[in-house]
Amino acid sequence: MTYTWHDIDGRMAELCDECGFDARELTGEEDELRRLDAAYAELDRLLDHPDRELRPAEETWSAREYVDHCIEVAADLLLWTATTAEVAPPEPPVDLTGCRAACAFVVRGLTQEQRAKILPDGYKQPVTVEWLIRHMLHDTEHHVLDLRRGYARLAMARFPQVPFRG
Repeated sequence: MTYTWHDIDGRMAELCDECGFDARELTGEEDELRRLDAAYAELDRLLDHPDRELRPAEETWSAREYVDHCIEVAADLLLWTATTAEVAPPEPPVDLTGCRAACAFVVRGLTQEQRAKILPDGYKQPVTVEWLIRHMLHDTEHHVLDLRRGYARLAMARFPQVPFRG
């Protein structure tokens, strides 16, 4: 994943030149939850593919491995979010449906004060609850792209290329 953090008007924003994620575009809780829900639903749809267990390259995860990673990341980030915001922790998700439910449980209703609370030691620098939520969104949306690329790479290796110019 290729992303960087930027201090934009005193707030940390994650930007990714690989998948196009731009945290500045997010408008708040409902937007975050809508996009998280859509990303988990898309991962679920993409996982219903016959090549889900195949790695497109030795160093590239299979779709199943990417989805398992997304579930683990959601579990960790939602626990950090809940602990930092001082709200009840969610049931740790074990699948994509659980991720969707846990996101709604933890994120919905957080106040601006809770979203501004700081996790001091999870990363190289302190990050806010809001940043944790948006990082989880980026990770999930980015891996939707990774699954699509992996399936395309597998298909390209399987079928002969046909020249269509000159």
